[in-house]
Amino acid sequence: MKHIFALALALALAATLTACSSEPGVTQVTTSCDTSTATAAPRATPSISVAFPCGTVTANIASTAVQRDTGLMGVMPLGANSGMLFSYADTSTEGYWMENTPTALSIAFIDSTKQVINIDGMAPGTQTGHYATRPYRYALEVDQGWFTTHGVVPGTVVSFTLPSGTISDP
Repeated sequence: MKHIFALALALALAATLTACSSEPGVTQVTTSCDTSTATAAPRATPSISVAFPCGTVTANIASTAVQRDTGLMGVMPLGANSGMLFSYADTSTEGYWMENTPTALSIAFIDSTKQVINIDGMAPGTQTGHYATRPYRYALEVDQGWFTTHGVVPGTVVSFTLPSGTISDP
């Protein structure tokens, strides 16, 4: 019995030391490379998988002005690996804030080539503005700390495809 427990412990430890790569030929070793996806998204809008080298988020899409203005207000909690992807028809410089949002979030601003520009942590219920360091095309909100846990930093490339018929209004 002790041998089975030791074997299970060794396998669990080995599984946490997974290599993830954001570029061909470049390997990052991380102790947390959760590649599971969420089973539920926070709102009843279309959702997609947003894939990073070391994790995937199931994100609802906010592609209209009304959806983007509402965002994740009143949603708590998001759930593991869940979030909201804000999509714009063109680049944007709009800021984000947390009024009426009860959950601490992190936001990644993403350019039109699907590369992360910058990431910011956002405290719940605040009116503090959070901005990209340059114009962006997408913004992804997730539970605070998700990006750090999954090794996402500025320059990380994101992979997703908006469903056909998704209309992003300016």
